[in-house]
Amino acid sequence: MLGKHPLKSALQNFWRQSSLNILCTLALITIFAAQVHADEPIDATDPTKIYSFIGGGLKYNEYTNGEYMLEVRATGNIGLSESDMILFEGGYGKHQGDQAPGSNDGWTQFRFRWFHLFDMDYDLKRGYRGWGTQVDLKLAGSLKGQNGQNVLSVGGLPTYALGSDWNLYLHLNVVNTWDRKFENWNGIGPGIVPQLIYAPDNWWPGAQLRITPSYIYWVAGEFEGDGAGELEINLGGNISPAVTWDLTASKNFDEDLKSLKREPSTTLENDWNVFANVSVYF
Repeated sequence: MLGKHPLKSALQNFWRQSSLNILCTLALITIFAAQVHADEPIDATDPTKIYSFIGGGLKYNEYTNGEYMLEVRATGNIGLSESDMILFEGGYGKHQGDQAPGSNDGWTQFRFRWFHLFDMDYDLKRGYRGWGTQVDLKLAGSLKGQNGQNVLSVGGLPTYALGSDWNLYLHLNVVNTWDRKFENWNGIGPGIVPQLIYAPDNWWPGAQLRITPSYIYWVAGEFEGDGAGELEINLGGNISPAVTWDLTASKNFDEDLKSLKREPSTTLENDWNVFANVSVYF
């Protein structure tokens, strides 16, 4: 039956094929984490705070035709100044399934984001705190299902304190997209990503719950009239003052915010994914 690919079996297959890479990555992160000490716990619940970190984890992607991909993914962030930072991500994956043509192993999507923070009132308990701006570039990979589009987003991030440990980070962007080699421009449109974050102090150290819906609608270009939505749910916390963990689940939707159609197909549409990640701050 379509979509019957047990996650346990997928993890076992991927572990057999990539165990050395995974072990080396986790060993490096563990060694690095042991050398890092922080006077105060990292506040990873606020995406506008300027930090430097490096991390990595395992991601499972399932497509609408029932095929799936497993990926070792690295993440990192460099604080350039008190108001600027650069985020980078990249990974290597293995695809399971032969309905779609293309490479079954290779690089996945890469991401680079520059963020600039303007004046921010972190002590405000309720109301408008301040804002930042960003340039976010996502580059297509070489692995099938990850080799479709290059996407450039430029926009702002007004931030609001909602009280009772809730905060809203409202990403507002203009989004452009090109094909994998930048040979053809495919569309432009507005994107909105309201990120609602709850940071209670009575769950576990550094606890956070992130609820992040997003939507893009193409108003010009080859994709004109199309759109896409996504819902992301994230749980996170602190393992130690300088080491954090995250577990993120995402579900994709079409332009009408309906679930993507699942059926046998040679086209790979990302239906849902889960990403487990550990980050070390320095």
